[in-house]
Amino acid sequence: MDIRLLLRSFLALTPGIAIAVMIHEFVHYRCYIHFTGFKKRELPSLGFVKRFDPLGLLMYYLFNFGWSRPYPINYWKLKRKGTFKALFTAFSGPIANFLIGFTAAVVLFFTDFNVFCTVTNETPVAFPFMNYASDALYWTMVVNLNASLFNLLPLPPLDGSSVLMILVPEEQVQWLAKYQLYGLLALVVLSLLGIIQLIMWPITKLTSFLALLFTS
Repeated sequence: MDIRLLLRSFLALTPGIAIAVMIHEFVHYRCYIHFTGFKKRELPSLGFVKRFDPLGLLMYYLFNFGWSRPYPINYWKLKRKGTFKALFTAFSGPIANFLIGFTAAVVLFFTDFNVFCTVTNETPVAFPFMNYASDALYWTMVVNLNASLFNLLPLPPLDGSSVLMILVPEEQVQWLAKYQLYGLLALVVLSLLGIIQLIMWPITKLTSFLALLFTS
């Protein structure tokens, strides 16, 4: 493949991935502060750079979905303040990703910005800065929509596993906590075997279809 094409794809994907990771973890962080009543100085810093997981980041670039290092939240303790509060905190990341992706789609659909997109147009209007901005907006849409659904899978460190932690009976929490210790390893192995990509295939195809629909 042309090295220039690879570089252009890398540069266009990067803003969308950064937004997906930072927004996802930020809303978890803010919800946790709000529902627990803790002040920022009483909790570990969010540390945006620390939220990027190397393997999860590689997955984002290769398949347009991946994972980050979650902010440390004790969902079982948070559940004691209310199941709704715990569930809302767990779902807040995927919801934020969906809203970001949907907003990017609306911008592309209701403006002529999509005519500059080199991903969806065989003959885009040639204007380098606008081409890059349109491509970056397109990938922001795709990556965030994929991330919103991918994170619902019940595998640590994804949010679906946090939902399980909240919903399981108390006597099963310790067993689930032990299972979560191996969750990231399982996620990596399943990714290397192509099983995660197979599970996500219908979702990525649906996202691609919607992306083309919104940019046509």
